[in-house]
Amino acid sequence: MYAKILVLFGLALLPQLEALGTFDPNVICGLVVNGTKMNDPRACNAWVQCIDGEPVSGTCGSGLFYDRESEECLASDKVKCVSSDPCAALANGFTADPYSCNGYYYCQNGKGTHGACSPGMNYSPGTEDCIRNFPCAAKMDPDSICNILPDGVFIKDATNCNGYQMCWNTQVLNGTCPGTFYFSASAAECVYPKDEVCAFTPAPVIAAEGVCPQAGVFVSDNSTCNGYYYCRELADGEISLEHGVCSEERFFVATDGGACVPRSKVKCDYDRCVGLGNSTIQLANESNDGCRGYSLCQDGSVIGQGTCPQDEYFDEVSQRCTTQVISYPACQLSSDTTVAPEAEPTV
Repeated sequence: MYAKILVLFGLALLPQLEALGTFDPNVICGLVVNGTKMNDPRACNAWVQCIDGEPVSGTCGSGLFYDRESEECLASDKVKCVSSDPCAALANGFTADPYSCNGYYYCQNGKGTHGACSPGMNYSPGTEDCIRNFPCAAKMDPDSICNILPDGVFIKDATNCNGYQMCWNTQVLNGTCPGTFYFSASAAECVYPKDEVCAFTPAPVIAAEGVCPQAGVFVSDNSTCNGYYYCRELADGEISLEHGVCSEERFFVATDGGACVPRSKVKCDYDRCVGLGNSTIQLANESNDGCRGYSLCQDGSVIGQGTCPQDEYFDEVSQRCTTQVISYPACQLSSDTTVAPEAEPTV
């Protein structure tokens, strides 16, 4: 087989390469709750458990692979191993490159030498050949959290203070904490910003004079209807701005230190389609038109406008024109941002 690939397809095997994975247990243990046990994608028989934020490694016995769902060591033929080390599950022979469709490895005593099929050809694991136009099935990335963590385990989004992720049935699900809450890795839940340090902002954005009336409050980002900044006091006395967005169907108002309230109760002169139309076209009230017109929204942006028939009003909540008088603050004829009197700021 080794000679056949070389002769028929003119492939060149390259010098031995190290595993291409980017798995870093030190980073992941800072993003999950204490005690979390995970698969180590660099090997089939290895696991890592996070104890007080530090990774503790372990390996299964001979002939056993680690199973991330049961968190146990099982017979190797009972576990599908997706490893960044292509030779982890096959000590000798040909195996597919876990990161590409046309690549493969030749393993000898657990050490791999990389090769690649000619342009237009992909490697077929079943026949161990390079085949023209061979379909490339979607592959599980060895470094995906869905190959590392058990289903249902929350992991903090390292790029978003109020974001988190979870794997379910091989799919990565993204979530955002409601209102102005931050996601806490140690508690695996959403908490008040004062109780969680968001350590993933590359460098603090220092608030210009007058932007933050004081530390510990929220202010508008002055560019979107649902965006805001949390004013955090730094050790040197400076105030940094940490950006966040309100949850779905809510806009930000700066009243009483800042809050996220139902969007129909907020007049905003920015694009009111933000957060709407992600799966289907939706409609939004327009500002300063007496609640007569509406915007067509797709993927969070305006794609058109419309006006209800005479003597009818547009109701953003029910998504239709109605003869009932609509007087949401969102569309009242006013130039000031308004919150309905009955609305109490909530986060």
